[in-house]
Amino acid sequence: MFANFDFDVIRRSLAYLFFDGMAFTLTLTGLAALGGLIFGTLIALMRLSGFRLLGRIAGLYVDLMRSLPLVLVIFWFYFLVPYIGQWLTGSSRPIRVGAFTSSLVTFVMFEAAYFSEIMRAGI
Repeated sequence: MFANFDFDVIRRSLAYLFFDGMAFTLTLTGLAALGGLIFGTLIALMRLSGFRLLGRIAGLYVDLMRSLPLVLVIFWFYFLVPYIGQWLTGSSRPIRVGAFTSSLVTFVMFEAAYFSEIMRAGI
């Protein structure tokens, strides 16, 4: 079955595919979890506050984020935000948003919604 398979390709690309990819993944995971925990706690406190408007806004955010697919929001952020930034700044070209930035922002947004429910239930 693997008679014609070239295992040397795996060995040559191991440094890039595994080590760089693992560093990217762990960095993204750590920063997204930290940001989600901080913003999730703030959103949970907003939902529990005595101000009805503040609680309503936080509840709408949580419901919206939990109902959207993550891949869809990553695509929106990566492809749509540069043009929104161009429109807001009046620039002649779309602003540059990298893959790390778009994935970090969307993961923080999603994890904040889920962490806020965990924090609100704990409080």
